[in-house]
Amino acid sequence: MTIALAASAPSQAAAPRDFVGVVTDDAFAGTSKYRAKTLATQRKAGIGLIRLTFDWAAIEHTKGVYDFSLYDKKIAAAAKENMSIMAVLFNPPAFHSARPKRKALEGIYYPKNFAELGKFGAAVAQRYGRNGTLWTDRPTLRKVPLTAFQVWNEPNLRHYWPTGPSAKRYVALLKATGSRIRAVDPKAEIVTAGMPDSKISDPPFFKYLRQMYRAGARGTFDTLAVNAYAENVPLMMRILTRTRKVMRQNKDGGSRLWVTEVGWSDRGPGSTYKAGVKGQARNTGGAIKAFARNRAKLKLRGFVYYSWRDGKPYAPKFQDFWGLHTGLLNRKGRPKPAFTAFKRAATSIR
Repeated sequence: MTIALAASAPSQAAAPRDFVGVVTDDAFAGTSKYRAKTLATQRKAGIGLIRLTFDWAAIEHTKGVYDFSLYDKKIAAAAKENMSIMAVLFNPPAFHSARPKRKALEGIYYPKNFAELGKFGAAVAQRYGRNGTLWTDRPTLRKVPLTAFQVWNEPNLRHYWPTGPSAKRYVALLKATGSRIRAVDPKAEIVTAGMPDSKISDPPFFKYLRQMYRAGARGTFDTLAVNAYAENVPLMMRILTRTRKVMRQNKDGGSRLWVTEVGWSDRGPGSTYKAGVKGQARNTGGAIKAFARNRAKLKLRGFVYYSWRDGKPYAPKFQDFWGLHTGLLNRKGRPKPAFTAFKRAATSIR
């Protein structure tokens, strides 16, 4: 009797070194010893990328003068562990901000002149990019150039676009910024702001995304970013699948997709994204497995877990919310069950 053997499915290419990422503000707020220890622990947990906000207001204190001394330390510490950085270009200084002097709305205002964010991004690329001056200034430092630039954060939410989300205006910001960065590094990866499918998005995320394409977004970026918060893993994957469908419908199937935030809280205030201790671990491990399994199908560039460690309630009002409890470690730095699930899943990706 002849037995027919099923043809084996072609294997995916190996995942890039920076496929697994994390937001870890605590690592850069602590001492140099804590930073080094934390980055080493993250590397062993399978993390190859850090999504780091480049706070424009903290760098350009004087118009046209960029002080990168604080960020030199951050980039150098990550490079020593062979960790890549995704730069989030965000938060203009007052002299570049569109924020009015009177009757300003709550939130972070975009720049008055969109080209100024491009100048800032170009300066970041000149310092930390492929031909960055940091690497020539410090020739003994392992060279891990910054190549991915994320333009703004969650522009489909009013808090980050206080005058009311405008896909057309965001695309204008994206164009102005990306072109300046590419003038410095033609191979730079331009990443859209991470956009959530949130109840407080107005218009809703998928309508906003279609408006972006109608405004000429295709070709202005290499990678579309989604902050893929959802109640559970199946709903998260539904958001990503639908996002990819909208991209194809707009003849943008070749662009990659990047989950630049995802996570669940184990405790804290009630939320759709509060899953409990066991639920946080289950969703975290399940999400990473789903990303790995659907990497080729979704053209998934990578994912970023939010966040490494729980945070304190915000001052001065000491406001608490679910996002301060998504850490893989608690506020005392002790690993949660979610950390074990994360490490097991992340280190198994091939």
